Amino acid sequence: EPGQVAVAARNIAFDTDRLSAPASQPFTIAFDNQDAGVPHNVSIYPGTDGSPALFEGDIITGPGELTYEVSAQPAGTYSFVCDVHPVQMVGTLVIE
Repeated sequence: EPGQVAVAARNIAFDTDRLSAPASQPFTIAFDNQDAGVPHNVSIYPGTDGSPALFEGDIITGPGELTYEVSAQPAGTYSFVCDVHPVQMVGTLVIE
């Protein structure tokens, strides 16, 4: 379904390092935290330069699933990050 993105976390890692979403329209991120007893989330940043998050997902301790509602963003390349594990868990989000 357009506008729906899915990502899972397991072993302190996302299951993909690249996501894509439609430009200029809201989208959802279906997040599946498979790490028992470990907190994760998904946040979206404009880059990797330390700028504030465009979207901060609620942290969920696994196992558990959460669907995030993300407001429309302009086309571009962004970073998606787990704020709890920002070094190990980071990927590229392409909005086009």
